[in-house]
Amino acid sequence: MNKEETLKFIEKQIELEMRIIRIVEENTEKLGNVFVKDLLLGIAQDSKKHAALLKSLRKAVEGPTPFISAGERDKIADGIKEHIRLEAEAIKTYGQLIEESDSEQVRTIAAMIREDEIKHHKLLHDLYKAVIEPETLTEDMLWEIMWKDSPWHGSPGG
Repeated sequence: MNKEETLKFIEKQIELEMRIIRIVEENTEKLGNVFVKDLLLGIAQDSKKHAALLKSLRKAVEGPTPFISAGERDKIADGIKEHIRLEAEAIKTYGQLIEESDSEQVRTIAAMIREDEIKHHKLLHDLYKAVIEPETLTEDMLWEIMWKDSPWHGSPGG
């Protein structure tokens, strides 16, 4: 699939996700059963997330994405670490609820949430490895790349 076909596909998927959101919102607007309503709205939230990810993907396909600076990396690193720790705690506590609850309804919902938390936990680990662990491209590194092997070393004619 070439770039143009990929962009058309992404646009089609964004429209699909937005249609799902509209249908759920229309169908749940006056729904009295809070449990069913919240389950459906939860699915719509996933569709909102999908649409946002597809919009980001579209930008990435259209052109290069900007580097993350050292300052940006440092700013989010601790937050991602804490998020990973909290997701691990949530996985553990939902597992405990699944094991100890007498209610099938509680166990079912806790299991659904726990599965989401497991996915989030893995995604955060992958994000950390992809964004935080690699060396961040700094201005000094760019200078080194540009001028390291240059016979002029940044000045006209040597």
